[in-house]
Amino acid sequence: MWMFNIPIIFIGILYSFTTYSAELSYEDAVLVKIIKAYELEPLTPVDRHATKAKETLGRALFFDPIMSGPRNTACATCHIRSQASVDGLPMAVGIGSSGVSDQRTVNKEAFIIPRNVLPFFNRGAEEFNAFFWDGRVQLALDGTFESPLGDLLPTGFDNLLAVAATFPQVEPDEMLGRSHRRGGNKKTTYHAELVSDQVDPDNFQLRTLDVYKNLMKRIVGTGKTTNSTQIEYLKLFDTAYPEANIYNITHIGNALSAYISAAFELKRSPWDRYIDGDKSAISHEQKQGAIVFFGKGRCSVCHSGVQFSDFKYHGLAIPQLGVGKHGGYLDYGRAKATGLASERFSFRTPPLRNVTKTGPWGHNGSFTSIDHVIEHHFNPIPFLFRSQQNNPREAEIAGRLIGHRSSILAEMYPITKQDVSFLSQFLKSLESDTVMSDLEAIPKNVPSGMNQFILK
Repeated sequence: MWMFNIPIIFIGILYSFTTYSAELSYEDAVLVKIIKAYELEPLTPVDRHATKAKETLGRALFFDPIMSGPRNTACATCHIRSQASVDGLPMAVGIGSSGVSDQRTVNKEAFIIPRNVLPFFNRGAEEFNAFFWDGRVQLALDGTFESPLGDLLPTGFDNLLAVAATFPQVEPDEMLGRSHRRGGNKKTTYHAELVSDQVDPDNFQLRTLDVYKNLMKRIVGTGKTTNSTQIEYLKLFDTAYPEANIYNITHIGNALSAYISAAFELKRSPWDRYIDGDKSAISHEQKQGAIVFFGKGRCSVCHSGVQFSDFKYHGLAIPQLGVGKHGGYLDYGRAKATGLASERFSFRTPPLRNVTKTGPWGHNGSFTSIDHVIEHHFNPIPFLFRSQQNNPREAEIAGRLIGHRSSILAEMYPITKQDVSFLSQFLKSLESDTVMSDLEAIPKNVPSGMNQFILK
């Protein structure tokens, strides 16, 4: 018979493979092939030994409400360390409020930011070539920085994150505050001296440059008059930038970037240890989820690489919820940054590390369950239908949302409830703590003395 003519060397290979497979479970054997085929690599955190002066300055600025026009909002207001670097709200609450998370929703006169807070994990990694849901701050093909300031963007930023870190301060509802005629009729909502009377508050670019200049005056003074807060900040700036003769907004951006990169960098997750060869690092269900993720679920088409994002823009047909960044109802997403109608309702693919901790999910916080997020990727109709029951106006735009749904999603293979559960379990294998401890990441106080956002 033909089987007796099999070459001896082939029999040896077959025996070796059989022996190797017998040492692995079915899931492990499949994942070994997946890891090799996709050339998956584990996360490699940067080896940090001590907090640097630039990070120390950035830490103070991050937690200090002096960075906002009304002095009642800081970076740490929405990016809370104990809540996985987000605020736990569907959409952030900006100026005009106090406290954190649910506390901020009590004041009905506070301003809602019609976007879900994005987490800060690993934002210093080189894979991040765009920031914000719509990617309005991004790297150009030639490596230069692109932002809403265009050619007016100041020079001297260390990296793209440093550029992005200076834009929340110029958003009226987020941190800046408003003019008197635009709703800044109270101390808690007024932009104060950060916008000069001579500048048109409706001219975004000129207003932004004016805010940059006046924010520096507030923090480090003009050299003629200095208060105790400015004296403390000058010490931090001088230590962080010993060769600088004058300080500008790039020094703030670079310090914030240094701090965010260090404070929110993640350790390896169980999945990383599994890739490195520890077959006991994740559970049987998580292995099943990984097979669905890289297999019939096609999740890795968009959630790729070590950060689990392609950093591109896709439409998921998520309901508008009656609140929009571009008018009272619509959020055009990426299209507002590029001007391309084809990119309406598209948003940047979120990285998935620690994603199970950062709910609610979606660009407007529509989803309160990670299982619902997964199900919506495969079939958006049920959620769109439920949204219309609560708000009939959703029916007016549902067709447009479906029309702009990413074509990649149409190629997804149908999955079962059990598959969804497996995927959810796999995402838990991407959880990990930050490299930097709370003791290092959280200051004891800030130079202004306004310490209300120094929380674990």
